[in-house]
Amino acid sequence: MTFLKIGKARRICLAATLNMSLCLTYHNAFGMSRMAYAEVLLKNGTPCFTISQKEEARNGLPRISAIVLTDVSVKPAVEVWSFLLPGAATIPVYAKSCLPYGVAPATAEVKPPKAPPLKTGRMYDVFLNGGPADPSDPTRGYVGKFCLISGISGERKILRIDSDSQAWIDEICPVQK
Repeated sequence: MTFLKIGKARRICLAATLNMSLCLTYHNAFGMSRMAYAEVLLKNGTPCFTISQKEEARNGLPRISAIVLTDVSVKPAVEVWSFLLPGAATIPVYAKSCLPYGVAPATAEVKPPKAPPLKTGRMYDVFLNGGPADPSDPTRGYVGKFCLISGISGERKILRIDSDSQAWIDEICPVQK
């Protein structure tokens, strides 16, 4: 009788172990998403957001449904400006195009309605929500960090923050020399 109980316990334990292994395997298979990098440029003194030519060549034309710009220099981080398209609406983002800060499609929900001026010396995080049309592509958004800095003659410049830098982790604009 004891032998049957041990055998049954082993079978239950083995079945539970197999089920956990399968769950972990499927969880990892479905949970593989990718965040690509957003490009930040300065056009007519205003930051604008796009993707790199390399990203477009890799995955084709992405379509996005929202942009969120956050000031990460302050803790907790503060959302500065965003737009969200209604329902399943999306807009294409070409590497050669740029979506300017403070400008949203007419149908978008915009917060706040008038974008506040961005400040120099602050680090901003931009997130473009969306990805390529191919459902097998794991890209689920584009993210970038940048600082607005003043040039020698006082003009504003974009300082792109690389994801492998300490500034990206610390969320503090590096001191310019």
